[in-house]
Amino acid sequence: MTAQYRRASADEYEDLIDFANFVFQINFAELLPKLYSGHPELAQYHYLALEEGKIKGLVASIPLDFSIDGETVRAFGIGTVSVHPEARGKGYMKELMNRAIADAKADGADLMCLGGQRQRYEYLGFSKACVQRNYTLTPNNRRHWERISTKGIDFLPLSESCEYAESCWQLHQMLPIHAKRNIENFAEICRSWSCEAWVIRKNRQFLGYCILNADCTAAAELLLSDWQEVLPVLFALSEKAGKDLSVTPFSWQKELNRALSLVSEGGAVSDGEMVRFLNFPRMLKLLLQRKARQSGLSDGSLVLEIPGEGKYLAAAGNGVVSIEETTKPADWSLSAVEMQNRIISVSNLWQYDSLLENSWFPLPFELPNHDMV
Repeated sequence: MTAQYRRASADEYEDLIDFANFVFQINFAELLPKLYSGHPELAQYHYLALEEGKIKGLVASIPLDFSIDGETVRAFGIGTVSVHPEARGKGYMKELMNRAIADAKADGADLMCLGGQRQRYEYLGFSKACVQRNYTLTPNNRRHWERISTKGIDFLPLSESCEYAESCWQLHQMLPIHAKRNIENFAEICRSWSCEAWVIRKNRQFLGYCILNADCTAAAELLLSDWQEVLPVLFALSEKAGKDLSVTPFSWQKELNRALSLVSEGGAVSDGEMVRFLNFPRMLKLLLQRKARQSGLSDGSLVLEIPGEGKYLAAAGNGVVSIEETTKPADWSLSAVEMQNRIISVSNLWQYDSLLENSWFPLPFELPNHDMV
């Protein structure tokens, strides 16, 4: 049977949600309200494989622009990848993914990102790359730090405290790497993946916000206007959880990382989302510049080659980064998947061969989970 491939239309919005719910056996309207609760305008970003007019395969490729130190990065987030159980093995997922990738390239996108089984998506040019940190704060940790008072700190759900939405949004906008959320859908995005944004106050004055999962055992995107209050806030969150609390900070949140390293039971660094760079030289330059601002770079140069795609001289001097095409011999000649993994994946820590490489890599590329599809 010959399949038909095309993008969905707005009048197929409910049908594609029903199909995804059936395949995954979950409620996507509750899981991802930013996409699947009252947003028929987003149907056009869903690629369909149809047999006799019925959906048999689905891939979402949602526009997802980021800011890296004020520079806009055009991106697409891949998600809701689903094939009907009776239509698996027919190549629908591969064809839909390739169409989404081709359209992203034509749109001038810099990168695509997704979450999924590693080798399944490496065939399509995606690699394990993004960095994610995690600490565990336990009630016992709190008990041994009773001298830190949590008096005056309270939490309000942002969905019921709209007067704080702009203050939360402004804190988010200050992140060196962040998705370009509109203030109008900020709270809705924070509710992705069955979570809720909580406003943090000290003596009824706005202090910041964080995103908690449904049972308040995992905290992400903890942002404060005054980091001197970081320990009281962490312990107030621990008290709110009443059990082990997982906290996921960004690498550039030095005050938060220092506090968690001081008081938590333990921490770990792991690979997060998978990415595919569609504009490798631009992403390399932006992330090297981010590393220079965050921790500094040793002066020097490397020639990085992706056979069939290009060879680039990357240079840094006095904190200034340049990337240009070159014919010089390559220091590294790797496939696109291998190159992405080598320069970003935290699993490469302690595996570089020179002081320069250890200074430059891995690059600090971290994507907020709640913006992912």
